[in-house]
Amino acid sequence: MEAYKGLGNRKDEVPKHEMVHFKGLMSSVRRFGEFRTVLHTGLYSQVVAMEVPVGGEIGDEVHTVDQILLFTSGKGLATVAGVDQEVNAGDVVVVPAGTQHQFVTRGDEPLELITVYSPAEHKPDTVHKDKAVGDKEEDEEIDEAPEWSQRSKKENEEKGLVKESGKYD
Repeated sequence: MEAYKGLGNRKDEVPKHEMVHFKGLMSSVRRFGEFRTVLHTGLYSQVVAMEVPVGGEIGDEVHTVDQILLFTSGKGLATVAGVDQEVNAGDVVVVPAGTQHQFVTRGDEPLELITVYSPAEHKPDTVHKDKAVGDKEEDEEIDEAPEWSQRSKKENEEKGLVKESGKYD
């Protein structure tokens, strides 16, 4: 674990727009079956399962949210801010908000991953059978994160949604 501590941003400052690669951090084979399925949407983050088919890709994109990708099965090529990195099951890639990225499946099995967005990027009940459906829903603004998931800590605290006491009525 000590080796991983030197890789990511552990300083009290804005992270740079570059890849952070945690090789071998987690590994487990899963078969999700859909291109994208939102599993959980919280006040400040969202957990999404993805299965990118053989020969497929996530799409060259930029989000205005942070994204952490945890690869569980398969092989792929990550391109983040113009830098290529092979990725495998057990690897973790951090993509800072506002940073170009693309992930492409390599090999003869799907690239499977869990991705964490902070804050949320998708509608809480999103399930996309394939990339084409996902692209269409995003283009038509059907797949949008809920307003409540975009609020600041201060707003959530003022609304009583988050309390340091951990006690709620």
